[in-house]
Amino acid sequence: MADYEENTQTPDFKDRKTGLVVFGILQILLGAFCALMIPFMIFAIVISLLADSASAPPTNPMMMLPSILIYALLAAWFITMGVGSLKARRWARALILTTSWLWLVCGICGLTFFLLFMPGMYDNMAETGDMPRGAILVMKCVMAVFMTIFYVLIPGVLVLFYRSRHVKATCQSRDPQPRWTDKCPLPVLALSMMFTLWTVSLLTMGAYGWTFPFFGTILTGISGAAVILVLIPCLACLAWGTYKLSIKAWWCAALLTIAWAVSMAVTFSRISIWDFYDKMNMPEQQLESMRQFMPHDSTMILGSALTFAAFLAYLLYTKKFFKPNTPPVFPNEVGGSF
Repeated sequence: MADYEENTQTPDFKDRKTGLVVFGILQILLGAFCALMIPFMIFAIVISLLADSASAPPTNPMMMLPSILIYALLAAWFITMGVGSLKARRWARALILTTSWLWLVCGICGLTFFLLFMPGMYDNMAETGDMPRGAILVMKCVMAVFMTIFYVLIPGVLVLFYRSRHVKATCQSRDPQPRWTDKCPLPVLALSMMFTLWTVSLLTMGAYGWTFPFFGTILTGISGAAVILVLIPCLACLAWGTYKLSIKAWWCAALLTIAWAVSMAVTFSRISIWDFYDKMNMPEQQLESMRQFMPHDSTMILGSALTFAAFLAYLLYTKKFFKPNTPPVFPNEVGGSF
């Protein structure tokens, strides 16, 4: 991720309109795939309800609703970004680049987690005789290839393409009017997107009984909903405030991040993470499956701690873009980029 860079248009740039069209079509196809997943999810809910009525293992269809929401949001996002890329819009390049960086970083972390822990979990299945070793080997290879393509390769290619100075100059040439994304350095725009994603993720907690870890206890029901419904507008304000380069928003973001980390540390030092999942109204069979495939509490807590540390480090990195009593400027004058 680069610091500041010149945003004046390069006179000898290579027009990348064809590439913008190709990548735009690919993103529209990704959006269409996400949209097609929605009826499949609804069909799965109907099947689960029918299976419950036939005395099959109990499931909780409410927990599938967040997945439907996520697929709907992803479909809208990819299609919108695809159309923006087709039209060589500056805002589309900025948003695709920032979210692709987030996608890539999270994907590398997810792939690392898989390579470190999943092979051992599949081996446990082989030892218990739940699946043949040949089938487990195929499953591991398929999962590794799938995660490499969708978690690393695709976002990595998007980052490499949209961060090109030629792509940037092409968008500036074909879309000369300054857009709203130009008012914010790209690293800060990514930070604003993180708080937006955080806000959306909290909205889905209603499907899990409003379960929420809070300084040594696990809130559910009305108390959990009260805390979450207070946090949602706070996070939304932080997303807007960081976009506006407000130093007050940055300090609030730092304090909230530290408070959240302390709350998680205190809670899960006293309470097992499986108790947390149990309060989310997950069926017992699903919990048993998770215990078999997921690592121990200490590993998951360490992973959460590293995630908070990385986020706090990134937050500290972006502080240089926040200047007290300084109105935001267009990147055509000065701006940050990846």
